[in-house]
Amino acid sequence: MGYNIIIADDVRMNRVLLIEILDKKLKDLVFFEAENGIEVVKLCDDFDIDLVILDLIMPVQDGYETLKKLKLNEKTTDIPIIVNSAISDVASIEKTLEDGAIDYFTKPLSKYDMQVMLPLKAKNALLLYEHKKTIENLNKTLNGELKNANAFQNIMLPKNKNFRNLDLYIKFQPSMGIGGDCFDCFEKDGKIWFIIADVTGHGIAAGMASSMVKVMFRSNANLKDTSPSEILENMNNSIFDMFDFEGEFNYIVFSAFVGLIDDDVFTYSNAGQPYPIVISEEEEVTPLNKNGLLLGILEGIGYENYEMKLNRGDEIFVYTDGLFSSGKDSDFKNWTLVEEFTNLYKRLALEDQKTFLEKAFNHFKLIHMTEDGDYTDDVAMMLLRLK
Repeated sequence: MGYNIIIADDVRMNRVLLIEILDKKLKDLVFFEAENGIEVVKLCDDFDIDLVILDLIMPVQDGYETLKKLKLNEKTTDIPIIVNSAISDVASIEKTLEDGAIDYFTKPLSKYDMQVMLPLKAKNALLLYEHKKTIENLNKTLNGELKNANAFQNIMLPKNKNFRNLDLYIKFQPSMGIGGDCFDCFEKDGKIWFIIADVTGHGIAAGMASSMVKVMFRSNANLKDTSPSEILENMNNSIFDMFDFEGEFNYIVFSAFVGLIDDDVFTYSNAGQPYPIVISEEEEVTPLNKNGLLLGILEGIGYENYEMKLNRGDEIFVYTDGLFSSGKDSDFKNWTLVEEFTNLYKRLALEDQKTFLEKAFNHFKLIHMTEDGDYTDDVAMMLLRLK
């Protein structure tokens, strides 16, 4: 595939000279000639131009105005432009370079310029622009894949949010369009099962692993007479059964909290998740500060079950560490910031659950915001209210 180059000069002999110089030194070039800036802009609109060699003094529309228009147009702003002009004063050279030209040659070109410098700089400009377009196309493809993956991940979010004895409220914000956080909640035989998990890493790989975590949770929770601790143990062992790591470190590592609500009895087990918080109808805030080892670290490890009584109107607030962590600062101890926030807004949590989750998200976003105003980690939250 050839490169399309515009030679813009109102003097025909100058255009012929530049074409001969470049055609002799470089391969696969297609040349377009322009006598003024209007023609340059039109050619850039009509064709995929890879380089413009631009004179400054031309009729109808000069090179200064043409340079500005090309750089202000989103379609043409990245096209490399080399100025070739008889104007040699420093102010003009500085102005064109500041306005976006990548290089400047003064007429008449020296023998060295014609044989070495102009062909070399034109070649570098063409290759750089080609690489830039390749990266942009790859980014478009990746963004499309991320969009599709995000849609798939959203499909896997809990669909039923109003169970017989429970209302479910959720907030999910992946850091890269798709993330490693996942959660699920479903009812079986009058019992409510739920999980929140956080796979290490971000992006498509973490998203794939989080989908696998949800499938493992569902399959294990549907077993007869199982418990949260047994589910965690089975999920942990499944990681080692499904993959042969050949002595290498397991890269499928995740934290998870599994809960079971059976009438007024809440049974739970924790594998490395930040401590969930129970908010009673009487506005008492109780952290569930029991924990175990992350899943995928060691094969055959055990987990503990813990129980507590719940009353109608009580709530369970579960979240991943992306809520209070910027990604750069993932200190687990910072979960106490969530406890402080919950104590401050416990009445809101009991009265307006959706607003509580949004307020929590926005509150911690202000603390851990990046320069672009985004989280650097995935965020998942669930608020479960007994009714």
